[in-house]
Amino acid sequence: MQVTIYCMCPILLHPSKKHLAYFVYQGKPQLIFLSKKGIIKEILNKSYRLIDIMLSYYSKVTAVLVQLHQAQTTEDNKLLTRMVQKLKGKLKKHYKCEIGYFWVREQDKAESHHYHMVIMLNGHKCQQSTLVDKIVQEAWQSIHPDNFSFRVRNRIYRIHRNGNGHELRALKMRLSYMAKKEGKTEFSTYTNVFRYSRLKSNAQ
Repeated sequence: MQVTIYCMCPILLHPSKKHLAYFVYQGKPQLIFLSKKGIIKEILNKSYRLIDIMLSYYSKVTAVLVQLHQAQTTEDNKLLTRMVQKLKGKLKKHYKCEIGYFWVREQDKAESHHYHMVIMLNGHKCQQSTLVDKIVQEAWQSIHPDNFSFRVRNRIYRIHRNGNGHELRALKMRLSYMAKKEGKTEFSTYTNVFRYSRLKSNAQ
């Protein structure tokens, strides 16, 4: 498939589908969703880098997507930060592995904002999302009883370091939705719209 380069940046527009594009990551084109207002390339780079880091620890990685709705709107992300600390502790206690996470904050027409999050775990120890979903819900509601976690469809991806790359490409395309600019421009300038785990690569 021939793709035209429209600018000197790693975004290549799809030749026939206006809602799709290619993001060049480490020299390779990755199919992504392209929103009307554009995307935040730093989110793509950082989230894809986190996948690489997790695969440096484990040959199999399980990624679970969740959507977190906060009962009351706040200008900062302190409540989510508290939740993430609890979540990491519970997941580490059960799975005994490194925990990768990446979240973005959004607010559309709803009164309160919400978060999209991906959680990455050792795929040899975690093959299903049931327990992860439960721990996420408990941790989030421990911050406020009216908080809730929405279980999105097709929320689990199982990627392999030496696999054919199909599931990996599917996960990266799914994560590109988190990079859309829609819903991320209404916050105060000091409010972080995304955060991620600061893991270092385990590559020798």
